Amino acid sequence: MQIFKIWGIPFKIHPYWFAILFLFSWSITNQVNLTSSEIYNIKEAWLIGFLTSFFLLTTIIFHEVFHTFVSLNHGVKIKKITFYFLGAILQIDKECQTALGNIKIAIVRPFLCLFTALILLLISYLSKSNEHIFTNIVNRLAILNLFLAFLNLIPVGSLDGGNLLKSIIWYFSGSKNKGRNFLNKFTLVLSTLFFLSGIAILFGLNFYYGLLISFLGLFGINSSKSESQFFRIENILKFSKVSDLKFKPLRKIEFDSNFVELNNVVKNKKDNQDKYLFLTNSGRWDGFVEEKILKDVSVKKWKHTLVGEFKKPIKNFISIRGSTELWRAIEKLESTNEGFLLVLNSAELPLGIIDRNKIGYFVFSKLGVELPYNLISKFNNKNQYPLGIEFPKIINLMKQKGDI
Repeated sequence: MQIFKIWGIPFKIHPYWFAILFLFSWSITNQVNLTSSEIYNIKEAWLIGFLTSFFLLTTIIFHEVFHTFVSLNHGVKIKKITFYFLGAILQIDKECQTALGNIKIAIVRPFLCLFTALILLLISYLSKSNEHIFTNIVNRLAILNLFLAFLNLIPVGSLDGGNLLKSIIWYFSGSKNKGRNFLNKFTLVLSTLFFLSGIAILFGLNFYYGLLISFLGLFGINSSKSESQFFRIENILKFSKVSDLKFKPLRKIEFDSNFVELNNVVKNKKDNQDKYLFLTNSGRWDGFVEEKILKDVSVKKWKHTLVGEFKKPIKNFISIRGSTELWRAIEKLESTNEGFLLVLNSAELPLGIIDRNKIGYFVFSKLGVELPYNLISKFNNKNQYPLGIEFPKIINLMKQKGDI
């Protein structure tokens, strides 16, 4: 549900927020009943619970508007912002390309949370003692904003603290990748400590808190491993060349072969994705033809019709140089209708065919992952990236970050 639109960016609330709002209000209401039942009745407790939850969202929205303003001023392109309960998810088309800009963006939300908490504590201190409900709500909002400030400053993952640490290292080292690597390793170490601490608490002190802390630690460990894998895939796509791949061999036929010979070659093909044959003339490449030309000529004329009569120049085939970076090849591959490219050498001579399968298997082999044969056969027939990995989306993320 869109609540407003600023600078052309829609600010939306996710439907889950309403359920979480109720649960959070109910939790605060129970806390008020347990600790202050002699002061507040049930209606007043629910009022405190709901208004605290509602105004917490209001402060989060207020902070996000300022965060968006700073982000836009540092080159970030934001498509939309969706609020959950304790934060928001930004759909970004382009990220900030400077270390200093990222530092400024990272400190906005924690600073505003801390500033809001201090203002609310001051209001609570100056308020009259008979305004119990108002004071209670203000105090809780102050504490929650203080909690969010420190939570956002934890230097892990995609939290503001993590982005701040990463950007500071980037600023002083001059290397964006050093910041990312250090943050990822730090996240792994901290998450491991959380996990071990949670296990200790689980069996020694409090089962539920221990379970929660160990779960958060496990989540951080998995997140760190995923980031490491993602970083490796990025490097493979950036620094590998098309020539590093194992090409699909070209199907050849002599230019003076007749259609009967062409039909025999077509019947014996092993890959249903193959639709083209490349003509040779005295050992030299002499164009290509499509299998479907068999339908254009009557069977009675097959013996007297030569394949060379239907040839097309090789330059008409969508091709790419072997020296091209792998990520550029994927972009060009996705722009084609059929999903494969002809690879040429520096002399413009054909070397072979690449498709989604060849790229996928190459990346997985570089990652040290060996796919079973039956799975390979399944994806070969569909010309898909193995295991559903979406390289085009990864490339778009790399572009947003300014890595390519």
